[in-house]
Amino acid sequence: MNFKTLKYAVKTSMPVILGYLPSGFAFGLMMSAIGESILVSFIMAVTMYAGAGQYIAVDFIKNNATFLTIIITTFLINSKHLFYGISLIEKFNKTGKKKPYLIFALTDETYALLTGTEYPKDVREDWYIFLVSAINQLSWITGCTLGALFGNVVKFDTTGLDFAMTALFLVILTDQTRVFKSKIPFIVGGLSALIAMAVLGKGNMLLGGAVLSVVTLLVLHKKGFGKNDND
Repeated sequence: MNFKTLKYAVKTSMPVILGYLPSGFAFGLMMSAIGESILVSFIMAVTMYAGAGQYIAVDFIKNNATFLTIIITTFLINSKHLFYGISLIEKFNKTGKKKPYLIFALTDETYALLTGTEYPKDVREDWYIFLVSAINQLSWITGCTLGALFGNVVKFDTTGLDFAMTALFLVILTDQTRVFKSKIPFIVGGLSALIAMAVLGKGNMLLGGAVLSVVTLLVLHKKGFGKNDND
């Protein structure tokens, strides 16, 4: 690792850092609101590290959800990572012993940075990927812990705070539309989500939309659409 790699990783991760701190803070507040300790929020941020999954976990804890419900819901929420992983196989295979952690630390926002960022030749790819993943998780852990700490001191209504993750993802999405010349993937993704919601309902929209968009993009790619964009 060199200083330039670290500096570039921090620079490109800044939007996620600025998003994860308040988003994690909101999660910590929600956990404290249902009576959970600061330690529990910290442990979940370290070992679970799943933004949307952690937000839903608050409801699971609050409503004493069954083990089966937790398993199925968590799988559906994180099923998109199956597609993320496939597209990152080549990158991760070059990272050696860092690979297990990178698989664990892969989030929507980290994926967006790893696939949508062009970096200089003097930046080591394997260390850049690792540092971005680690910096993002550290930001999330910090936010979750501070939120839980603050929530134990000051009590207030946390309604609507779970929208913080959605807002962050919209910021990342907007930035990616500027990086990529072709807008076809964004259009396909949006239409796929709407079709999946209409056919399968909100509960199954995520998985259905992901499958439909991947299949559609593969078909378009074979027909030659977008092959010369962002190579």
